[in-house]
Amino acid sequence: MLIEWYIFAVFILSSFLQTTTGFGYAIITAPLLALVLDPKDTVMITMLTGLIIRLMMMKTTHHDGSFKAISPFLITSILGAMIGAYCLRVINVDLLKLFMGGILLIFTFLLWKNYHVTIRHHTFAKAIAGGLSGFLATTTSINGPPIILYYLNAKAEEHARVLRGNLTRYFLLINLVSIILSYMAGTLKVKELWVILLFSIPALAIGFYLGEKLFHRINAEIFKKIALCMVVVSSVVLIFKAVS
Repeated sequence: MLIEWYIFAVFILSSFLQTTTGFGYAIITAPLLALVLDPKDTVMITMLTGLIIRLMMMKTTHHDGSFKAISPFLITSILGAMIGAYCLRVINVDLLKLFMGGILLIFTFLLWKNYHVTIRHHTFAKAIAGGLSGFLATTTSINGPPIILYYLNAKAEEHARVLRGNLTRYFLLINLVSIILSYMAGTLKVKELWVILLFSIPALAIGFYLGEKLFHRINAEIFKKIALCMVVVSSVVLIFKAVS
């Protein structure tokens, strides 16, 4: 029963972060769930529940952002997701833990430092970010960091609500594509996960409600730093479990 309450709390925390900042759902959910669940099941659960929270968010962000703004990422995202779906079929579980933990540590460091490079060719940069995001979506479910890093480095002058709306649209679409590709690849087994999915809905709703209520009141940057600290700890534990 303790594990169930732990999973419930993870869904509340990650949906709260997603609602207040527009990203961060998978980067919190995946490593924390992988500590108590099978890594491949974790990837599928994170994708499925991520779709649910983004559908919830579309209700409040439908006036913010546009699908046109995120379209340059999508073609390479789909290609990357197709390659990733195949890789997940053949990858060893311990290797997946190492890969997930390593990717998380790298991106957490970059996000913490607000790492910047000068982008001269935005179309090419979007293609690379989209492809990497798609690949990570179907292998680890952690598809956000490449897109976030692009926006940080592009220095796009977007209002927080518009950026949140654009990110919600992108993650909604790539989540949907990733779920379809994973089902076709045989890595998505809903019959084995439906109990956790049902269990997640009230937790996601609580996190979403709190996030909407506190969107303009909390210091999102401080909350992001706290969340990233949790990611570092869980990633290190994940790597330790893989090599021990």
